[in-house]
Amino acid sequence: MYLNLLRKEILAKILKVNNRKLIKGFLSLPFRIYQNYSQWVPPFEHEMKKIIRGKGSQLLANGPHEFFVATEGSQVVGRICVGKDEVLNNAKGVNHAFFALFESINEEKVAHALLNKAKQWALERGAVYLKGPVSPTNGDDYRGLLVENFETPPSILMPFNPDYYPKFFQNYDCYLKYYAFSYDPQKAISDREFKLTEIAKSRYGYKVENADFSNMKKLSRDLYEIMLNSMPDWEEDLIPPSFNEIYEMAKTMKLVASPELVIIARTVENRPIGFLVALPDYNDVIRKIKGKLFPFGWIKLLTEKKRIDKVRVAILFVSEDYRNKGVPSAMFVKAYENIVKNGYKHIEGSSISWKNSVMLANAKRVGGNLYKTYVVFGKNIAAKPLSLDEIYGRAAWKFEEMASG
Repeated sequence: MYLNLLRKEILAKILKVNNRKLIKGFLSLPFRIYQNYSQWVPPFEHEMKKIIRGKGSQLLANGPHEFFVATEGSQVVGRICVGKDEVLNNAKGVNHAFFALFESINEEKVAHALLNKAKQWALERGAVYLKGPVSPTNGDDYRGLLVENFETPPSILMPFNPDYYPKFFQNYDCYLKYYAFSYDPQKAISDREFKLTEIAKSRYGYKVENADFSNMKKLSRDLYEIMLNSMPDWEEDLIPPSFNEIYEMAKTMKLVASPELVIIARTVENRPIGFLVALPDYNDVIRKIKGKLFPFGWIKLLTEKKRIDKVRVAILFVSEDYRNKGVPSAMFVKAYENIVKNGYKHIEGSSISWKNSVMLANAKRVGGNLYKTYVVFGKNIAAKPLSLDEIYGRAAWKFEEMASG
């Protein structure tokens, strides 16, 4: 009994990551936790090293942050990053802290010690709400915990975690929820759907086409314009990226995707009004190279590209003045035709916010099957109840609308 109690105390020890040994422990922990999970996809080693060294993450550049580990003796058994995104807080009118890159062995005392450290850190910096996990890349790859369907491997740049993680957050609220849909390319989109998209394009005066990769700056300007005109205020944890961020995204997209997997919607006058990005699912290859692109992993990544049989529809935006005019469906139909033509056998569409009723309806209408759910958890850490405005800022009206509807 004494030894067991002593072990519990050791497990709760939290250390700030401030030396090479702890950095190594922080980075290597997932490889031990997930060693028996064939579904897990290791992160790119070079990317994680850049993030923990303070580079390569716009999120971490937006405010104070720190990395912590939980230890048992000399062994790292848990980790967490905690910070404040001052740019997002100012844009949304909230005072939040976040946590990211959370990992823990299957021991509640470890997980709770890490989360309590995050809460303490946030309170010391005046935050009233703690939320996470969020993504240090501002993407979907670390955003939220998987809470439903742990058997199916994740698609490219989507999270995966052990099924015991959600129990650590029983005292947290569901702050945000996202869904992933699966589609079977062998079950063709109905003739009715094709006809409806043609009618919509004719009625509202727009067209859909493959992206032109020959001029990446022009393509980036188009994508940037669409994002500025399309990101709704109820996307509470998203703000439009800068042009430079879009340009870097477009250059990366050119390396991993093809013009046939990037669809642009334009008015008849050629104004860009929407775009869709689908990515080949490289996850099986990333598992084989164990997240190491260098020195030879990138060669395997490129040589096995033709063997990939799954794509993920990862990004879809439509300008506000062209919503409810069939643009998402028209772009999806165009992408679907290209996906089938190129021999892909599986499609995932992800992720769609629980509040985006239009996109959820569109996903189901074109044959989507909801098969994975992800949750970003949140907790009031103030000494008083919080209003919806304090929790969701400028998105509060959407939650009031949901509650009343």
